[in-house]
Amino acid sequence: MQKNTGAFIDLKEIILHQNNPNRKVIMRVEDNLILIRTFPLKEHSGHRSKEIRVKRFIVLDDLFFEGLALWRGEGSKSKGLYFGNSDPSLLHRFLEFAEHKLGIDRKKFKVTINVPTLLDPDKVKEKWANELSIPVRNFTRVCGDPRIRKEYSQVYFNSVILAKLMDDLYSRSKAFILHNRRASVAFLRGIFAAEGSVLVKNSGVLHHITFSSKDSELIQFLEQCLCLNGVKPSKYMINGMNLQIYGLSNFKHVRKLGIHTLHPEKREKFEQGFANYKRVNVLHGEEARALILQRLASGPKTYDDLAAALGKARTTIQAHHIPILEKRGLVKRAGKRGQAWMWVLAEPKHLAPL
Repeated sequence: MQKNTGAFIDLKEIILHQNNPNRKVIMRVEDNLILIRTFPLKEHSGHRSKEIRVKRFIVLDDLFFEGLALWRGEGSKSKGLYFGNSDPSLLHRFLEFAEHKLGIDRKKFKVTINVPTLLDPDKVKEKWANELSIPVRNFTRVCGDPRIRKEYSQVYFNSVILAKLMDDLYSRSKAFILHNRRASVAFLRGIFAAEGSVLVKNSGVLHHITFSSKDSELIQFLEQCLCLNGVKPSKYMINGMNLQIYGLSNFKHVRKLGIHTLHPEKREKFEQGFANYKRVNVLHGEEARALILQRLASGPKTYDDLAAALGKARTTIQAHHIPILEKRGLVKRAGKRGQAWMWVLAEPKHLAPL
């Protein structure tokens, strides 16, 4: 995979080593292009495939690893080159990968669209055709799906040859990814865009992020990529089928590496949650207690009210900070709201900094 101008993959070598017991692969090389077609080995056991034309040499850069990860995260693995998402920028990135790395023109892709409410299919097709620069004639029917909140588009290029090639590209690239931090970060960025989630508390504070997959091979590989870059995930949650990442130290690594940046909405949600986390979760004890007093200045509050305002756990407020303030004579109980104790300032004069 090494060349003095940088890292690359020669698809000719991958195709030569493909092993298909039922089909014969015919390959023709023309300069920097490879033409591929398969034929059944036995008579009456299938048809010959359509010929596809791909680039012979693929430079291993951020676009390659992000595109490979998008396919690995959300693409079909058996029929051809597939990718679906509700965010147009991710579809653009995947199509750039197909064009610049594989040599597949985006105008050869078909598109299928799902919408929450089916009103004007032709208008929907026209909008996405302009967005993706793919002809309207390449669009299949628009389907209504009330279970989704946003329009969802899937681009696809049917080719079993290409599906096999993508699978081989992924397998051959794994070792390189685990020995190259930049490659591993780009791969993580693509996977997070496709299969990641950002979860925040009611207060808007970043709680944790996840990589979701039921594929044990992918989860194990993601764990290796994360650890290579100083991010320590929690144990894989079998019931939720996700790999969770907690803690400010991990969040700082994720942010510095830009793992969260490919998907616009996830990037914004992470940045806002991180800013809130930085503001309230790294407070020293006295700073947190000063904030509690400030909150109580506006009226009675429950433990839950204070926890939401500070972005801290309710148990931390109840078992640690309030007892300290009560012992100092700064707060007192003021009845209940339902079953929850209300707290108020004992004396207004104690609002001075602690």
